[in-house]
Amino acid sequence: MYTKYTHFGELFRYLESTPEKKNFLHHRHTGAWVELSKAAFLTQIRFLALAFHVRGWGGKQVAIAMAPSSYWLVIDYALMLSGAVGVPLFTNISSKNLLFELLDASIETVFVDSDEAKERIERYGSDIEVIYVEEKRSAYLDLEDLVAEGSVIDHGNPTLFDELLNRIKAEDIATIVYTSGTSGTPKGVELTHRNLISQIHATAQNYHFDRERDIALSVLPLAHIFERMVMHFYLSQELRIYFADDVKNVGTLLKEIEPTVMTVVPRLLEKVFFKMKLKALEGNIFKQLLVRLAFYRTTGKAPEERMNLLDRILQRLVYGKLKTAFGSQMRMMISGGAALSDRLYRFYLNIGIPLYQGYGLTESSPVICSNTPQANRIGTCGKAFPGVEVKITPDSELLARGENIMHGYHNDTEATREVIDTDGWLHTGDLATMDEAGYLTISGRKKELLKTSTGEFVSAVYIEQLLLGNGWFEHVLVVGDKKPFVVALLYVDPDFLGRVAQKHKRIPSAVLESEKFRKMVSKMIEKINKKLNHWEKIRDFRFIDRAPTIESGELTPSMKLAKEHVMQRYDDLIHEMYKEHV
Repeated sequence: MYTKYTHFGELFRYLESTPEKKNFLHHRHTGAWVELSKAAFLTQIRFLALAFHVRGWGGKQVAIAMAPSSYWLVIDYALMLSGAVGVPLFTNISSKNLLFELLDASIETVFVDSDEAKERIERYGSDIEVIYVEEKRSAYLDLEDLVAEGSVIDHGNPTLFDELLNRIKAEDIATIVYTSGTSGTPKGVELTHRNLISQIHATAQNYHFDRERDIALSVLPLAHIFERMVMHFYLSQELRIYFADDVKNVGTLLKEIEPTVMTVVPRLLEKVFFKMKLKALEGNIFKQLLVRLAFYRTTGKAPEERMNLLDRILQRLVYGKLKTAFGSQMRMMISGGAALSDRLYRFYLNIGIPLYQGYGLTESSPVICSNTPQANRIGTCGKAFPGVEVKITPDSELLARGENIMHGYHNDTEATREVIDTDGWLHTGDLATMDEAGYLTISGRKKELLKTSTGEFVSAVYIEQLLLGNGWFEHVLVVGDKKPFVVALLYVDPDFLGRVAQKHKRIPSAVLESEKFRKMVSKMIEKINKKLNHWEKIRDFRFIDRAPTIESGELTPSMKLAKEHVMQRYDDLIHEMYKEHV
């Protein structure tokens, strides 16, 4: 039995050596749950790895353009064991970026699970081989065909699979993951077996699970390295795993599945928070006053502070009901991908949901630091992950070093040299501080520290978090670099706008254009400005009347604003706010 595997071939052998698990992987297909036992999971990986090898895929990049599912993991794992390199793709990214990734990774074969994905891929390369998963299409190969091929190969040469595993080295490239940065062309991050396996071992030191009792619900895309690494960890722990078919169904699935662990992003936590608050406020005046008091207390009280009589009353009458939104068994949620506000952090901990914020980059496989059940401090991203060294430069940039740091950028040695120095330190581009206990706090991107034309520095990320904190906006963009003052572009949250429109009996577009709504937002911004230095204050703003999309290039696949693209697209609105000062 392997206790310190170094590559995915050894992890496969470890999983083979442990007892069978019938209730292993689950995903929805055509409205019903599809279950995959551990034995079936490992057998399909074995057969597919053999089929991939015989087809000559070793050393080649093969793309996965599918929604998260059990078969996503099967394909990913089989590619790594065959010597191929898996490349996750979002097919709904901008045409420019999709074409770049297909060409940059020299993609010849793509796994898809829908006609839409197939059509998008074939639009950019008619010579690209498309393989369907869970669907049969005439003239197209499907996953079932490849499993059958592998079975025949295994029967004819029973030792070939062992030979494939013996060829794997820890330093082999396991995957290329394209970053979804907020500016510029995507970069292909090359991650090795050692990179990913080091994260599995580090995670096991910080978080402990029970093979039989713990249940994981996966709601994030597997094309993101955060959820993908976590999924490999779940597999290594042999947890029962369920994949959400749609993020809109998460509320229902939480009650149906009763998970004990889930990885999330702050935006999901924000949406759940505001929905819980709105639902809780339905009722008589007494109930509304009680709910307002409960939310005031949960968002302001330090979780480590002793509970008083009021807290115990609120816990019995309100907190318990709020907690059931996540089922009755939730014992761990880990947040990453973006900064989590202190207010939300306190809220979830105070209602009894153990929440731990972490931080990382695709280039670090991805975790650099995280809060844990043993060490959790609100306002920070926790301490350095096991095996990861960190330090902060004189200009406050966070650097990281360890076995988790990427091999490099695909086809871009110059860009690699720019971020990994000769001593092996990854320059994250993020500004950070570290307290005496070793807790790290990220204060923003180095490139997103704006400098006004008057020479003052402004943290755009901090101001954007303040604007997003009340749930009125879906996205915001703070502008001010080389400008005389700070302004903002505001994407109003559709649900919030709909509620305002319903209250005033008007259509949403009319509300957005009304002077009354503008005054309402202006009043809210005045309150935010009181928390800012005079050079940071938001002097003007404009509403964006259309939702940003990944297809338009305004959003990255991780649902962040592609800031340079947005600024170019709405240059006229920005210019209008500065017209008397330029």
